Amino acid sequence: MAATFIIILLLVLLFIGMPIGFALIFVGSLGIVIVGGIDAFLGILSSTAYRSVNSFTLTTIPLFILMANFIAKSNIAKDLYNCILKWIGHIPGGVGVSTVFASAGFGTLSGSSIAATSIMSKICIPEMVRANYKPTFSAGLVASSTGTLAVLIPPSVPLILYAVQTETSIGKLLIAGIVPGIVLALLLTAFIVLSSLNKNTVIEKATWTERFQSLKFIWPMIVLVAIVLVIIYFGIATSTEAAAFGALGALVIGWLLKRLNKSAVVEAFKDALQQTAMIFTIVIGGYIFAYFFTLSGVGQSMITAISESGLSKWTILFLIILFYLILGLFMDLIGSMILTLPLVFPIILSLGFDPVWFGVLVVLLLEIGLVTPPVGINLFITSKYSKIPVEKVFYGSIPFIFLLLFLVLLIVVFPDLALYLPNNM
Repeated sequence: MAATFIIILLLVLLFIGMPIGFALIFVGSLGIVIVGGIDAFLGILSSTAYRSVNSFTLTTIPLFILMANFIAKSNIAKDLYNCILKWIGHIPGGVGVSTVFASAGFGTLSGSSIAATSIMSKICIPEMVRANYKPTFSAGLVASSTGTLAVLIPPSVPLILYAVQTETSIGKLLIAGIVPGIVLALLLTAFIVLSSLNKNTVIEKATWTERFQSLKFIWPMIVLVAIVLVIIYFGIATSTEAAAFGALGALVIGWLLKRLNKSAVVEAFKDALQQTAMIFTIVIGGYIFAYFFTLSGVGQSMITAISESGLSKWTILFLIILFYLILGLFMDLIGSMILTLPLVFPIILSLGFDPVWFGVLVVLLLEIGLVTPPVGINLFITSKYSKIPVEKVFYGSIPFIFLLLFLVLLIVVFPDLALYLPNNM
């Protein structure tokens, strides 16, 4: 009864616009008082805020966020897109394919769905429209693909959060997103090329001199990210140490290229601090809410009910996938993950599914929610920066959403897409 009341209250608070971190802290605290009493509440609250974020592993997040901010302030995204355009923009569908590759590249540099979508919306959509792509198609491609590639291809803040919350290897989770990200890029590329046949969607072919000159400002950052991934994959250092190296490297490169000045560096630190504070508030709220569920016995009751239901593990997995697709319609990715994993993750383990594989799957499922109404954050971001009505952005996203769902199917049917690289680390 108490759990039902708390969940309804949480939904009401989220519906009226309370930030999810504060909503989780409030309802979780209230639930603990109801179930365990004031002494239990004071005991948990006195230590949770510190213990939940006092983690060497968790410092990976602010370091990767700082690295992403240094790269964003260096204005590398436009250079990256222009470089790819010069290399492949003249082939059929080349401008659209350049958008996919640039999104994958900047996603690798940023690790943030929202940041990547906002920046690539400003850069890629006007170029695609100039190359005779329909505005709806252009906006739909950026809204649906950019953020998804950013959270799959490392570094990925959602995958790091999943790793911390489920006590799964950060290194393995980051590496696990590489192959699914590449597969998604190839699926998008094939669709764009087929859609562009018999259409004039190309730009003038660049000379070889122009192509190599376009590499001038982007190759140092590309090399930096490659080194960070190699460090993680071969276990040369921990993920946190690799993130620290990446942040320092991005600062030094941006400064040497004269793309960063004192004010830009200070702004990057401020932005990283704000983003980290927001994420850590959600983490603290998630832990308090999880304590409530532990005290109330809801989690164990769910596992017992499912084990006694007689349903096959694939039926249960299908229901979990459907649950996350529906949840993504109404909540943001990080909040959804923090809120649900204390309940869903034990079920996944009890069914014998791999936690690394499920991490990639759940992040992909929730990212699909970011391009579906009524919340659809990436739809609104793309609409804001492209000046294209949000309903047209969604209409243009529909075929790409089907591609994302097809990728979900591929990962379920062929789990080695997510597990081959981490299993060989």
